[in-house]
Amino acid sequence: MKRVLSAAAFLPVFWFIVKKLDPGVYEILIAAGALLALRELYRLASARGQRCHRLLGAVMALLILASFVYATVDIRYALAFGLLALPLASLWRGGEWGPALADTGTSFFVATFVGVLFGYLIDLRTMNDLPKGEETGSDLVFLLFFVVWGSDTAAYCVGRALGRRPLAPRVSPKKTVEGAVGGVLGALVAAFVARAWFMHRLGVADCLFLGLALGTIGILGDLVESMLKRGAGLKDSASLVPGHGGILDRMDSLLYAGPVLYYYYLFAMRAH
Repeated sequence: MKRVLSAAAFLPVFWFIVKKLDPGVYEILIAAGALLALRELYRLASARGQRCHRLLGAVMALLILASFVYATVDIRYALAFGLLALPLASLWRGGEWGPALADTGTSFFVATFVGVLFGYLIDLRTMNDLPKGEETGSDLVFLLFFVVWGSDTAAYCVGRALGRRPLAPRVSPKKTVEGAVGGVLGALVAAFVARAWFMHRLGVADCLFLGLALGTIGILGDLVESMLKRGAGLKDSASLVPGHGGILDRMDSLLYAGPVLYYYYLFAMRAH
């Protein structure tokens, strides 16, 4: 029940942040969420004995995020920084050289994973309908969260009530096929509700595609995070949100669904 109540309580707050406040406030919140997610992923790596370069990873992730906000900041700045600074940090730290490649590689991957996927949440907010000159970014962001949270809530409720067949028992023993089907159906319902409520430009075909695609990719994103937690031997990435764990536990589906919505709008919707 905590899971459902947390989502229901935060939805109107998030609507106010996205629709009413300056976009800069949203970008700051995304950056803060990215740093928390970075901390959680480095915590998972530390549980496996890896010594990641956390501060340098945070700088790299912020540089990647900045490339999504400012046209003058090239993402190659962040990649060059990471490729140069992280191995040098391992060299400077000294000690046993055996895990140096794994430590450097994990530091680089985590910073890139967080920076790029959170960056798409920023990119969605800046989208607009160029032929009509209409700002659509806030609608797209709220659509993403609304559909994915609808899917997540439906998957949880259906899984608890009807779940019998394990979906991926080695990765997440509690997830079921029935819950996954409920999640996709929940995403479809949420997409059509969004069409009637605030995203009138969605056609029936858009709702069907986005419901199926965002519902499915959200489940896969959830499984990816479960894999990382299981590999680290931890139940949750953190204990920040009641009933949800950490930022990653709450945003894993959103991070995977964000690029799907972004490119669907860019190539399928805005072209119309």
